[in-house]
Amino acid sequence: MRGIFGLMLLGLVLSGAGCTRTFRSSATQPNPLKDPTETLRHSEKITIVTGDMELDAPAQVEQGYTSETQRASIVRPRRYPLFNQASFTIVSRDRLRFHVQVDHKWEEWADLKTWSVDLVDDTGRHWIPESVEHARTKLMTTMWDREQRTAVCSSSGRNAAGNCYNTIGFADDGWRRRQTLGSLSVFRGSADFVFYQRDLFHANVRKLRLVVKRPGEVFEFTWNFRDAVAGE
Repeated sequence: MRGIFGLMLLGLVLSGAGCTRTFRSSATQPNPLKDPTETLRHSEKITIVTGDMELDAPAQVEQGYTSETQRASIVRPRRYPLFNQASFTIVSRDRLRFHVQVDHKWEEWADLKTWSVDLVDDTGRHWIPESVEHARTKLMTTMWDREQRTAVCSSSGRNAAGNCYNTIGFADDGWRRRQTLGSLSVFRGSADFVFYQRDLFHANVRKLRLVVKRPGEVFEFTWNFRDAVAGE
């Protein structure tokens, strides 16, 4: 029985570990301190777009109407994009400020104070934030109009259920059956993570990786520094 219980416990641990999703993205740019007269002290912004199966919205909310003569189009749901971003500013050789943004359907997950953050360079040096500043969470709501319009059938007519055998268009009669507005809300969290150590950043740093994580989800933002990028 002890052996069986041990195997069950091991299975639970492994299954729990497998539930963590890791999202990665990277950018390549010149080292901002390699030639400070030609490059800014701000990094490239890295964006990781994710989604959630419970967050769908009509495609025309983003794309607009299909033509000047057609006021509405058939609803085609799309996965609502969640934008997770990071960039950094070199305050000095000893201090870096990382600007991080996380979108999520839950307010707690969008609160970046509930995430753990660490920084690693190409030589394996590791840091945790000295402070977390300007942390805030805001609610973003998207709304769209919805209509029920009568289908226009071809000459083949309708079946016994009243549906068109072949739909060729829709009548502009959405006003007959008023519908409530559709809506979707997500939370956007943002914060600055400040790292400090003597000579934390210098002209010979080749890579920085910022890891933003909490149980179940990890974001890895990586900056690769190459001198040739500016000339390509």
